Amino acid sequence: MSDRDSAVAAGVAIPDARQAAEDRAPGPPERLRRVVVTHTGVGDEDAEAAVEGAYVLRVGPAETVEVDTSVEVTESGVVRSLRVPVDPAKAAELAAARAAVAAVDGAGGVLKGLRRIMAQRDLEAVRRTHRADAQRDADTWAARCAEAYEPYVRAFAAGSDPDPRPAPAAPAAPAPVLGIGPTNTGGQGYAWARAVERHLPGVRAEASALASANTLGHPADHTIGTDDWLSTRWQLGRLGHVLDRYTHVLAECGMPAFGRLGGSWVDADAAELRAAGIALGLVLHGSEIRDPARHRARVEFSPFDPRHELTHALQAKVDRLLPMLRELAVPTFVATPDLIADVPDALWLPATLDPALWRTEAPVLERERPVVVHAMTSPFLRGTARIEPTLHRLHDIGLIEYRRILHRSAAELPGLIADADVVLDQFACGAYGMTSCQALAAGRLTICYLHESATGHLPADVPILNANPDTLAEVLERVVAEPDPARELAARGPAYVEEHHDGRRSARVLADFLGVAAE
Repeated sequence: MSDRDSAVAAGVAIPDARQAAEDRAPGPPERLRRVVVTHTGVGDEDAEAAVEGAYVLRVGPAETVEVDTSVEVTESGVVRSLRVPVDPAKAAELAAARAAVAAVDGAGGVLKGLRRIMAQRDLEAVRRTHRADAQRDADTWAARCAEAYEPYVRAFAAGSDPDPRPAPAAPAAPAPVLGIGPTNTGGQGYAWARAVERHLPGVRAEASALASANTLGHPADHTIGTDDWLSTRWQLGRLGHVLDRYTHVLAECGMPAFGRLGGSWVDADAAELRAAGIALGLVLHGSEIRDPARHRARVEFSPFDPRHELTHALQAKVDRLLPMLRELAVPTFVATPDLIADVPDALWLPATLDPALWRTEAPVLERERPVVVHAMTSPFLRGTARIEPTLHRLHDIGLIEYRRILHRSAAELPGLIADADVVLDQFACGAYGMTSCQALAAGRLTICYLHESATGHLPADVPILNANPDTLAEVLERVVAEPDPARELAARGPAYVEEHHDGRRSARVLADFLGVAAE
């Protein structure tokens, strides 16, 4: 049985790489076609030649106990080598021999050099033994290889889980199809996807969300389980889905497009996306790119206390991610305008929501004791610890009724916001976020700490009452004593959201990236 026959025996239709190259019709560039080539040789490291216009998956036996993969991108196409354990005992023996070689690899004296030679000889001896075993019963070995390869080949051939919506038809001039993910932070990936579909004619979009990052239950087109994200089988399916479907990818938080197939960050996928003609952009939400040290120097009420453990963790993340983003040099968008201080070339991509979902006829600031709410998501970044003593004091003396919003689903939030008079956003980072947008849409009085790093990029008429931890008590006391100006400010909120946060402005921001004209 030939190497190719070993894969076909598993019941997977696999185009032959060489024949695919011959059959390729002349004309303009097209999507990378997926081609699978298998072999059964133990220790066979010979690279398969790239096929012009194709993504070749070359599958062979692993010399490790786990699936291993690597990729080579050329001007002609892409070759990804996938090494799959076929016989666990043999794979473990080979892995041990390879580890012995690695342990004495590199510069060293004469003795170490001799040890390296001996370790390499031992590895070759193990390989010869396994090759001989495979050759003695070639058909059985080929069948075992085909069985081991089959889940990965099938995933790559079929793509990831079927899309709940039909794939876009292929028009004469390919229309943009945008993939956003994989965090869907605050439901924004999904909201931006719907915005470009509504406001950019012909554009299709879909959002993916890691289940672990979507704890509030925001809608998404694709939900990704943690086990899937770490699974090579799922990653190959995701790779096929991206290659077949998308023309553009917006990588949230710098995370990869194909799961952990190439690495932890999207730079590992950039060459493959480029070879496939898929445009890559980045969208950054906040703490993954907000530099704690620079923020602390710039913003008076910065939450990034150098003594706090989370500050060090976030600084390490930014120090790792920011150089990679600069090296990528792709279109970059930020969800809040203060982040432009950290990523000067970025464009503000306004948060998007459906105003109708938040609209309410409930009166505002008509109660003798106004209800003041504060969402407890990310209390460290919101400065919650700095404002709660003030809120509890004002609550205890009967000036306000203070309510926390904690552990509530996305579906519950409109009702909780509508039942409030005053909504407090954040009092540390210096920019308004989704909580403010929701409160404005509901016509609630919105109070937030706005730093000049954000206000310099915002419209002059933002209907938000600016306060900081030191002035919040005074601001709330004034609101209770003189509610009319506050009601007038709150009444301007819905129109502001309609203009800046209903999706139209966000679609216009993305239009150039997608290569289309905005409405």
